[in-house]
Amino acid sequence: MLCLALTVALAIPCFAQDNEHVIASYTEDLGNNITVVVTITQTVTRSTTTTTKAHDYYYDGQYIGRAALSASFYYDGSIARATGASGNGSGSNGWSYGGQSTGTSGNRAYLNATLSNGSRSVPVSLSLTCSPSGSIS
Repeated sequence: MLCLALTVALAIPCFAQDNEHVIASYTEDLGNNITVVVTITQTVTRSTTTTTKAHDYYYDGQYIGRAALSASFYYDGSIARATGASGNGSGSNGWSYGGQSTGTSGNRAYLNATLSNGSRSVPVSLSLTCSPSGSIS
């Protein structure tokens, strides 16, 4: 009986542990001295897979804010659809983050917002798309 209880106790943390890995990471030049570092990660738990796309924004090399979109998808080899989307963001170094909206449309999840500082503003737009085979872009 003790062996059975010990086996069950040791197995429980394996099911609860998340498995997160980076799918892609790259930098984009948006012009007007704005660059964004894009990171896409997937977190797999026992019953769900969540994909997160994060944008870290820089103005003249100084960090000004972050936005992140998390999405879940259904796919079966023939069709794909986005089943949920959530997002968050923040401004930094005098920049503010606001006007956020998130949603899904077909096989796409999206987030739109704005980073602003006085008269300067940077449109924030993130999206994730899933193919019928489960490929995320």
